[in-house]
Formats: sequence, C-alpha cells, structure tokens
Amino acid sequence: MSGYTLGVDVGTSRTAAAVWRDGRATTVNLGDRADTIPSAVLLRTDGALLVGDAAVRRGVLEPERLARGFKRRMGDPTGLLLGDDVLDPVELTGAVLRHVVDAVRAREGAEPDHVTLTHPATWGALRRDLLVEAAGHARLADVGLLAEPVAAAVHYAALDRLPVGAVVAVYDLGGGTFDATVVVRTADGYELRGEPGGDEHIGGEDVDEAVLRHVVAALGRAWTSLDTDDPAVLAALAAVREQSVLAKEALSSDVEAVVPVILPGVTRQVRITRGELETAIRIDVLRTVDTLARTVASAGVRPTDLHAVLLTGGSSRIPLVSELIAAEIGAPVVVDAHPKYAVCLGAALSAAGRILPAAGVVPAPRPAPASGGGRATDAVPSPFAAVGPSDAAGSVRLLGEDAAAAVPAGEERHLLAAPEPQGVVLAATPQEAGVVVPVDRAVRTREVRGALRHLAERDEVEVTWRGDSRRGALLALGVLAAVASVVGVLLLVASLGR
Repeated sequence: MSGYTLGVDVGTSRTAAAVWRDGRATTVNLGDRADTIPSAVLLRTDGALLVGDAAVRRGVLEPERLARGFKRRMGDPTGLLLGDDVLDPVELTGAVLRHVVDAVRAREGAEPDHVTLTHPATWGALRRDLLVEAAGHARLADVGLLAEPVAAAVHYAALDRLPVGAVVAVYDLGGGTFDATVVVRTADGYELRGEPGGDEHIGGEDVDEAVLRHVVAALGRAWTSLDTDDPAVLAALAAVREQSVLAKEALSSDVEAVVPVILPGVTRQVRITRGELETAIRIDVLRTVDTLARTVASAGVRPTDLHAVLLTGGSSRIPLVSELIAAEIGAPVVVDAHPKYAVCLGAALSAAGRILPAAGVVPAPRPAPASGGGRATDAVPSPFAAVGPSDAAGSVRLLGEDAAAAVPAGEERHLLAAPEPQGVVLAATPQEAGVVVPVDRAVRTREVRGALRHLAERDEVEVTWRGDSRRGALLALGVLAAVASVVGVLLLVASLGR
C-alpha cells in the first residue's frame, strides 16, 4: 500500500481532516453524521476524555465538564475549568488531534508519512509553538504548519488553475471566528501578502444564536418559564438548538425554514425567513466585509487586481455574505461547494509535496526544532504581477461548476440545495495545485510525558459490584493488607539505609 499524508484543520467550532494518497485527497469521516466533528472535549469524572460528538452528547447533562471554543484560548495561562479540574487549551487541542490521528490510522492501517496542521494567518510565533506542543500531546513526532488561507488557496488552485502572480483574497468565516487574508501565487508556491485581518468573535455560532433568539422571541413566556435544572428540559433545549442550526443551513438554499420546538408543555413550529435572518446578522457581516477591504488595501492590491475573493468556512455559504462582498468589494466571488473542507483538503494536498520527490517536488528538509521565529509559510517572494478578474466584477461563481453559472449579485440563487455528502474528493497532485516546493513549515515536536489523559473509547463506562458483599469486603481487606505490607517494606528499607 502506498504512503499517504494527512491534513488537519482544528477549527474553533468544528474539526475536519483529509488524507492524500495516489493523486486524490479525500475527507475523513470523523463524526456521527458528517465528516467533521465538534471541536469539543468533555472530562469525565474518572479522568477520561471524550472528544467530538460523544463529548457534546454527554455535555447536555454535564455542561460544566464540556469545553468548546478553546482554540480562542490558545496562549491563555488560566486554562478552562472542567468539573473540579483545570485543563490547558493546548491539552484540549492535543486531545482532538489525537482523536483524529487515531481515527485516520485505524482507517488507513498505517501511520501517515507526513501531517500538516493548519492555523489562522493572524497567529504569531507563540500560538504556533503551542500548536506544535499540542501535536506532542497527540504523540506526533513532527508536523508541518500551514496558514489556513494558503491551504485554501492550494485547494482552489487545484480546481481552478491559478497563473503565477495571481492574487486571491481569502474570506474565511468559520463557526467561531473570521479571517481575511491576501494570498499570491508565486513561481514555486504561495505567500501571504499584507497584514492579515480577522475577528475572533464573529462566526457561524453567532448566526445560530440569531436564529435561536428568533425562536425565543416567538415562544415568549413559554421559553422563559422553563425549569433549566430538569434534565429532560436540558435535553429538549439542546434539540431546539440543533434544529436552529439546521434551519440556518436550510436558509442558504431556501427563502424560509421552520424550527420544530418540542418542550415540556410546548409543541410549536417557528417559521423564520431568510430576510429576517439577514436583517439580524447584516451588521456583523458588514463588519467582516469591511475587514476584508482593509486587508486587501494593506496588501497594496486594488479590488480590480484580484483574481477572485475565495469564500471558505462553513458559514460563508450564507447568501448574504457573497452578495455584500460582490457589492462592496466589486471583485468576482468564488463560493466553494463544500467550504468547510477546503482548508483540510488543501493541507493534505500540500503535505503530499513532502513525499513526492520523484515527481519533481523538492524533498522535505529535516524538521527544525520548534522556535519563536519564522513565518508560517516560508515561500520565496517573487515579482508581483497582478492578474485581472476572470469574471465580471460583482459576479458570484460556484467553484467547480461551469463558468456560465456566474450569477449577478442580488439575483436569487440555490447553490447548495443538495445535502452535503460524506467523503469529499479532490483529484490533484501538488504540482497541479502550484506547489513546487513544500509550502508548510516542518517542525519537530517535543515529547510530552504523561500530560494527556486517557481518551475514552466509549461514551460511558460504569463498573458496579453486584456479587456477594462478604466476598467484596474480604477482597477489599486483602487489597488493604497488601498495600500495608508494601508500605512496611519501604519503611524498613529506608531505616536500614540510614
């Protein structure tokens, strides 16, 4: 069996992974109903860690033990309180990484030849080093670090060829954060240009909350009078939140959606229209568009010089996003059909550049120790040659579809009516995506001893003694006697040593 590479995108809200093997990058099924899993970790009372869907399920009844959004806390020395214990965001991130690597290893039957981890372009040396430390928690010997917009650009180039000198603005609206970056295709890879922008407090979760606020307003006192100490109510509220997320996603392809509400004493269907949701989130989306415009200006690029504005992140599918970007920026907008997977697919494809020296890719250098210096993408700068937009300014195009599918801004679109499939495939080699030399930064991890707790294989493990109580008591006395004997021997040895 040929070797493979792994790209992992640990997001603030969700985590995705993809493997590249034999010219194809494919997303990995990590979750119960999707290829992504929630970036969530729950600390059980026995010290075991649950990750992803299992953590969220159990967290409904034990919210004080559930950690989410810890990517934002990377570098925060205070940690997160889970039950009676405090866990560092690095350890939590390491738990997610280990869960992903174990799942991929079980599927592929072997260790990956190279692992590339992505990170926001706004992260400095400290946070990048902490990500390397998290990889050590996940028992990875060495990794590559790659800025998320570069990975997205590599994915885009594999689908829609980018000429050398092409400039792409990457608008990444994920579940919990927003990032804006300008990426330039160079002669041998990609480099970041200008000052990356972003906002760690705007994302798809805010849109979810907007839908939920609409539901709460419609229910009125029926919602506010609920007993949140009742486990049945907590489970029902979690179901309403999940239905609110599904309604948000449905409004990306339809003009209205219904949120079914089944609570103790309350059964209703709350209707919400796309217009109502857009009114609630318009100011936040305009803030992201303004950040994008400032980021493009910091790179010394005019909107007319952009090859495209590439939308990535699951929340970028919201139609209002592409409409406002096309209207305010005036550059062609490219919407990935599956934007939440663009980064991990690009990372897996980039990682392939380190195992294909025979195909013309420069072999990977020996990983250097983690340090505070260096950029996330050490591409060699090349002369800047702007390339004009491929489509009329202000148009929106679905990536991978025929060029004739460009839609004028403001016109009704149904780009994502089909359900999202599992196993998104990208057929390409690194050279076809413009990766001539490795674009990630290879780093050797440091060994982390005993820091990561036991990861639970199952959602719950309980052991109860139901045998003869006398036998149980005798067994307990036997154990105590054995412990006492060992302590006595140790004390005797210590006294003789004096």
